[in-house]
Amino acid sequence: MKIAIVDGYSTGSLLVNKLRERGVECVHVRSQEVVPARLLSSFVPDYYAADLGWFSDLGDAVRALKETEVDRVVAGTECGVVLADTLAHELGLTGNEFDGVEARRDKYLMANRLAAAGLAAPVGFNTTDPEAAVEWFTTAGSPVVVKPAASAGTDNVHICATEEEVRSACEAVMRSNDYFGNPNPSAVVQKFLVGTEYIVNTVSVDGVQKVSDVWLSAKTTGPTGAPLYDYQQPLPMTAPHVAELIDYVVSAVTALGITNGAAHSEVMLTEDGPVLIETGARLMGAMLPDVIERYSGTSHVELLALALTDQEGFRAFQGSDVHWSRTVRNVWLINSRAGVSSAWHDRFCGLPAFDRLVTGVREGAQMRRTVDMATSPGFISLVADTEAELDRDQLAIRSMESTGLYVEGP
Repeated sequence: MKIAIVDGYSTGSLLVNKLRERGVECVHVRSQEVVPARLLSSFVPDYYAADLGWFSDLGDAVRALKETEVDRVVAGTECGVVLADTLAHELGLTGNEFDGVEARRDKYLMANRLAAAGLAAPVGFNTTDPEAAVEWFTTAGSPVVVKPAASAGTDNVHICATEEEVRSACEAVMRSNDYFGNPNPSAVVQKFLVGTEYIVNTVSVDGVQKVSDVWLSAKTTGPTGAPLYDYQQPLPMTAPHVAELIDYVVSAVTALGITNGAAHSEVMLTEDGPVLIETGARLMGAMLPDVIERYSGTSHVELLALALTDQEGFRAFQGSDVHWSRTVRNVWLINSRAGVSSAWHDRFCGLPAFDRLVTGVREGAQMRRTVDMATSPGFISLVADTEAELDRDQLAIRSMESTGLYVEGP
């Protein structure tokens, strides 16, 4: 079997390694001529039989993949979603529905597609004119969220309560590049959703959706007023609201045409029920599949690898059989001031629940104040028997951060 991976960065690298272990040969295709450094650092060329690179012409990419005789085309990370689905369609290979492919990246189109399917969706507006956004805001009311149409990782997300905040946020979005280095042609304005945020990870084969894991996703308010990731914690399938969340997300993912492959959905449980924040037609990023598999028996990555290589095994898989033997939590690190990175990397190792530090920051490197996922120093994986132990160690992490842990100087 041969699989083409489009943008094999982040968790895509972990998927390729799993596929190699299953005897699959992989080739790589890039969706961008210039790859952002934050993504390129996770790319492992040795995992691939060939890196075909970037194609300025879609026809050339199709011809190259025909010559390599690939059986599937899969997105490795968010920026590869549209190209992966387009290539699969052009090659006549199994993949997601091509109709509505742009709605799997554009958050405004995504919400419209859900609403058209009769599902709860964010109420929003998409514009290239900040004044039009202000006019919509005066009718919709406060508060609202302003964000890029197709970015990721809380990049350029603004919570606004006044006309001037909406105007300023739209201007900030449209003069910036997104998380992947692409210009933002417009800004999306949506009514702010109030509730508890969750993550539901699914994998599908021929429209049959199965759930690998469900997470609580807790956020805090950052220095600019925008949300920052605080921590993420997987939940038992029997936890309150999980069944309701799964039912909604399966319907939403299906409405978005994700019928063959992974989906990572962020959903807000409001007082009126679940509402999708967004879905990525790809694997969840910033996770440790080996840790998840050790304590639950599977992971989003493992389930996608199973779907791609062993459909009988996929059909036999039941999400209700997933049981967590220990409690896991990923605590996101928050740096309060810019400066030169100090020797902080070993400071967390003594925490009783410490499992692993995930960071791309080296000692002596410049660090920015944390305002979104891209500027976080990373995350710490904690594993314990009880939530109380996780709470204790998370409190210790926040206490150490309050001393200016990450940067040199007073």
